[in-house]
Amino acid sequence: MYIKRILCEVAWCITRIRDSYLAKWYWKIKQRRGGKKAIVALARKLLVIIYNMIKNNTDYNENVFKEVREKQEANHIKRIINEIRKHGYEVISPQSEK
Repeated sequence: MYIKRILCEVAWCITRIRDSYLAKWYWKIKQRRGGKKAIVALARKLLVIIYNMIKNNTDYNENVFKEVREKQEANHIKRIINEIRKHGYEVISPQSEK
């Protein structure tokens, strides 16, 4: 029970860090689920991160989340383009201006 309390306190602190992936994730969840549930979800996410750091003997690296986010956005764009093509529209990529 003490671990949950400590992780929730850490989660509250993380929400106040600007431009942090975990803080942004918290605010996104908070809009859908509410503040307290979002804190518990963030505490669980922290526990998973800590577990993987110990298991893989790695350090915490915020840049990993940036790479994951970019990959998710690229996949999201591909899905949207495929959905548009499925409805019979042609998608033209924008030309880069020189």
